Amino acid sequence: MPIRYVDVLTVEQALIKAGNGHKFQIRAIVIMSLQYMVAGMFHIAITELYFHQTQYKCIDQQYNIYQCNEVEFCKQYYRDDIDKEKITFASQLGDIIQFFQLVCDDKIIILILITSYYLGGCIGSLYYGEQMEIRQGRQSIMIETLALLGFTCCLTILIPNAYLLSVALFFANFFLRGFLNSSMILFFEISSENLQKLSPSILLTAYGIGTIISPVIIDSFQLNWQQSMLILFGGPAVMFSVLIKFMQESPRMLVIKKKYHQAKIVLQIISQCNGREMPKDWMLEDEVRVKELKDKMQEITQQFGVKEVAKGYNFSSIFRYNSTRVRMFCLLYLYSIIIIGQFQTSKEIDAFSRLDRQKTELLLSTVATVGYLISGYASLNYNRKDVLKIVLGVSAMFNFLYAVFPIFQLSTNAIALMSFYDRLMHTIIMMILIMSRLILSFGCAFINIYALEVFPTSLRHYGFSGMVFLTEFLFIFQETYVVFCHTFGLNTSIGMFFLLLFGILTLNKLRETYDQPLKENVEELNDELLNNVYVL
Repeated sequence: MPIRYVDVLTVEQALIKAGNGHKFQIRAIVIMSLQYMVAGMFHIAITELYFHQTQYKCIDQQYNIYQCNEVEFCKQYYRDDIDKEKITFASQLGDIIQFFQLVCDDKIIILILITSYYLGGCIGSLYYGEQMEIRQGRQSIMIETLALLGFTCCLTILIPNAYLLSVALFFANFFLRGFLNSSMILFFEISSENLQKLSPSILLTAYGIGTIISPVIIDSFQLNWQQSMLILFGGPAVMFSVLIKFMQESPRMLVIKKKYHQAKIVLQIISQCNGREMPKDWMLEDEVRVKELKDKMQEITQQFGVKEVAKGYNFSSIFRYNSTRVRMFCLLYLYSIIIIGQFQTSKEIDAFSRLDRQKTELLLSTVATVGYLISGYASLNYNRKDVLKIVLGVSAMFNFLYAVFPIFQLSTNAIALMSFYDRLMHTIIMMILIMSRLILSFGCAFINIYALEVFPTSLRHYGFSGMVFLTEFLFIFQETYVVFCHTFGLNTSIGMFFLLLFGILTLNKLRETYDQPLKENVEELNDELLNNVYVL
């Protein structure tokens, strides 16, 4: 009887043999980059373009328009002899603010709209984090969330008042966060080697490009918020959701859920698309181990009538095991302060910049995109913890410099603004803020890479979704906090300086993942019957 040789491969080895950085992965990069670009365009429009309050205009006795402050604007707004729509549309206000007349006493509705948007992101992160476990995959969630995001954007053009719009914004970010989380994880898990390390940088760079081009397109074609929702966001999101069909489910997740046959089919499809050949006879390593275990358990299962099912998890699972619990708490803190620091710095630049609104937004988006882009190089070449220490340390230094720099000495007199001292001080402070924004944007992309690597496949969706949940929740209060500090002349960088320094200490509790194989299962469960549960 001839001897039959069977190649036994781990899922990582199988992905390498199926081809990495070839046709299938390039197709995935193109499809998901387009989707992330639309997501970036939508997010910057909602958080910046549609709700900005740059400049108020009033009408003098000769019916000429002139620039005024908000108090004077509101006095005129409530006069019976003033055309409310005229002064509102003459002011440099966000399109949604102008459309629904959300000024003066109605400004509270702006807070409701923004809060609804971020609250939707919180709940969406939790809900679809759980759905990735229930559905045992990522691909179906990507299709569902992107399509529903598109339909929600399209339906907003029919909304008659701001309160219904708050509901639409809630569901828009609910679906957006579900898509961003599931797609980031899927792209990471269908890749291997260098492309795997680059995946967050690639997707966030595409996202950053979306934030750059969104204001340009809207201003160039003079699109109002309803036209943008339909043409720029809704329509493309629905169309691009169809392209996800050309991708495949995560083979790593399928292996975790004991769906070995389906995982091998996915790997075979990837290899065929890449023009690579898998071994004639091959099995997955986990499949072999389970087969051996089943042979040993056969007598027991027949005697007692038990059956094998894949081990189920929920959000509490990530806090159940010491290895994931400590990492989760540390990453919740690190991820939050980096993202919040990035947001806070953008608000400081916006308040301090002497550029007009469009140029300031372009500057902020460009700096962030450059940070996302260069994080890819660091992810290929450097230890994760060392890079994060540098990010936190340098960011803390920039925040300290901005906090202690003598900003109060800058003149606000129009003539004095041309003095050499004033220009020098302003340039130095702007450079500090821009470098802080660049470093934190770099850190944002880099910590995404680290978070995807540090969590095992079985709990990666819970860990990643949990981090995004906390960040979206903090965003609800962050805008109010920044406005409060600016109103009372306080510097937001003082507190951030201490938070960033403390973040360096938390890195001591985390393990290094650079050039380490991905863990598929929780470390404490490696010897627990292959993570299976046997039930009657």
